[in-house]
Amino acid sequence: MHSSPGLIILFLGVFAYLAVSLVVWLVRRPVRPEKAANWPVTEGTIQSVGKVAVNAGRGSYQVDVGDFSYIVNDDYYSGRLTLSRPNDGRLAVCDPFTSDGSPKDLVNQKIQVLYNPRKPEQYSVPPAELWGFLLDPYDEPTGQDTGPIDLNIDSN
Repeated sequence: MHSSPGLIILFLGVFAYLAVSLVVWLVRRPVRPEKAANWPVTEGTIQSVGKVAVNAGRGSYQVDVGDFSYIVNDDYYSGRLTLSRPNDGRLAVCDPFTSDGSPKDLVNQKIQVLYNPRKPEQYSVPPAELWGFLLDPYDEPTGQDTGPIDLNIDSN
């Protein structure tokens, strides 16, 4: 039985995509909090918010994210957080000047970033709540940005 060249090319393309995704995920993934517990702390700034489409087998889902930057020894580094609303029945603490607590309010907000002093591009951000949003580590190896769009995570 002979394989067609198109099938082989498709297989190699899928394999290459998965290999590149794995490498990017390994390089950019946040470090486990227990490993980073003794790392120095610096201030990070949320630069933008958006959505990432994550492939999940036959389907996909979207994750709301915030991209941030931080500086170590005059060099800039970046990272990504997952954004969500608390769903434990508490009222979210939002900007006192707005009633909707839009994700856009997170842009330019400061966060704490733990970084590896030997490899400052490795970071960890402790889970936190900021302006009514939960900030958690982003750990999606196959996510793709869907563009800077208005997040709709404050609706039910």
